[in-house]
Amino acid sequence: MRTFYSTGKIPYQTLIDTVFKHLGVKSDRLIVGPAIGEDAAIIAIGKKAIVVTTDPVTGALENMGWISVHVNANDVATRGVRPQWYLCSILLPEKCRKNMLENIMRQIDRAAKELRVTVVRGHTEITPGLTRPLVIGFMIGETEKGRYVTSHGASPGDVIVLTKEAGLEGTAILATDLAHVLRKGIDEKVLIAAQRFMRRISVVKDSQVAMSTGGVKAMHDVTEGGIVSGVWELAEASKCGCVIDGSKIPLAPETQTICRYLKIDPLKVMSSGALLMAVRPNKANAILSNLNKAGVRATSIGKMVSLRKGRVIVQKNGKVMRLTPPRRDHLYIALEKFGG
Repeated sequence: MRTFYSTGKIPYQTLIDTVFKHLGVKSDRLIVGPAIGEDAAIIAIGKKAIVVTTDPVTGALENMGWISVHVNANDVATRGVRPQWYLCSILLPEKCRKNMLENIMRQIDRAAKELRVTVVRGHTEITPGLTRPLVIGFMIGETEKGRYVTSHGASPGDVIVLTKEAGLEGTAILATDLAHVLRKGIDEKVLIAAQRFMRRISVVKDSQVAMSTGGVKAMHDVTEGGIVSGVWELAEASKCGCVIDGSKIPLAPETQTICRYLKIDPLKVMSSGALLMAVRPNKANAILSNLNKAGVRATSIGKMVSLRKGRVIVQKNGKVMRLTPPRRDHLYIALEKFGG
């Protein structure tokens, strides 16, 4: 029987059964390769290591060049490494206007300058069959060998810290691409404030402050599937269980309003801008304090436990629910339902 996938990430089991079985020749210089929950690869180069990642921008129409630089920089930052070099492939639909490419490149240039990143290479083409542009970004960082963290470094007892709020990127995309729908029931000031959330999707500062404090054992960028997927992926990478206090997960009022109106779960909406960390218990307060002093909201939302205790989220009403990643990010559900 032919299998059809829905919009968004390929299912985890398909990655295991299909993608991870076809990875070319093995290399003893590959420190961290493809795995569930891992944001970027790490490759040994003598006494140094390079961190490399790639991510497309497909869910947003506005500011996609700017977003591409930042979301790829985020993946490198989760290794505790500064992003330095950016590459991209820009695929444009047929009969697109010249200013479409110019706008994307201006956005890339602006974001790269914000992060002190150099654009080193790329490819641009008109691609048949596209109805909208695609930007596939690549980011590289460099560090001393051994001076990095992964997503699989957590262990039972570690405190789980979340920066900023859940659903930032998804809220900004919905407020922009579905503005014509949301205006029917939501005040314009709320939509404008939500659209500005896109300015907060970088986690480079979050990572640098936490790493300089010490005690970070694992980090993970929260993207598709929202906080629910992000926590599950972090726990899965580390082969741990987890207990999450749902009442402590911060949500912006704009996110709550928009998700309530669209009847989607804010904890299952794309959340770039939020960084998950598993930290040593004796360093948790210092990390939280330093992040908040630096202007980055940080919250302790739970802890890692042994795998046999499972992965659960305790809801505000006290009900304990099994933590499992959603089949689809609720951003895509809303965009398809309302014609975004």
